[in-house]
Amino acid sequence: METLFSRFDSEKKKDFEIRVASISAGLCMCTKGDSFDECSSKADKALYYVKQNGKHNFFFYQQMDNTVFPVSSVAKDLSLVAKALRNSGNYSGALNLNYREFSKIYEYINQLGERHKYHCFLVMVTMETAPDSMMYIENIEQALEYMEEAIRHKIRRIDVCTRYSAMQYLIILFESDESQIPKVMDRIFIQYYKLYDKRDFIPKYEYLPVNEHSEETNPQNTSDHLNQDIHPV
Repeated sequence: METLFSRFDSEKKKDFEIRVASISAGLCMCTKGDSFDECSSKADKALYYVKQNGKHNFFFYQQMDNTVFPVSSVAKDLSLVAKALRNSGNYSGALNLNYREFSKIYEYINQLGERHKYHCFLVMVTMETAPDSMMYIENIEQALEYMEEAIRHKIRRIDVCTRYSAMQYLIILFESDESQIPKVMDRIFIQYYKLYDKRDFIPKYEYLPVNEHSEETNPQNTSDHLNQDIHPV
């Protein structure tokens, strides 16, 4: 099973369209004479356990016998839920959501900011085509994949990102000092250029504070600063 999962992860990295895919498996060790229905039911329970604990893994039903749960069935359910929530957050860098989920998080953070005076910022990263560059679909997909990887691994775990359009990403920087935003973005773009050594797609960004009274605020655009300071390494 470990070999299977390892090969699947390797194939995901090669195919842009399945990079967010995952597999889960529930297994039951059977002996001669065991009922098919009983073994199938046990395997289903093991699969359910995997899905409740972060997905993209495999688990044997027999392991559940060795797992210590509280006596109360309610406490057992709550313990499983809590563990699943903790494990579902085992990621590196920013939380990567689809746009609909991102918009809900944005509204929630917006309300928190209004009530508790949190300082959060919405950043838009735009991939622009360099002058006189030919646009090849393979290069576009590769550049976007590397930008997403750079964002996810160079932003804190409490931050959030999403793909906004064909050539844009949105990031929420939670409780961030505005003066540190250029450094944060420099870190992302430097990583991007480490991964993508071509100069046909140039990343730029602008940002706004996340709160209701800032709706009329003009975005801060620092593209010129980036063009001067960021170079492939």
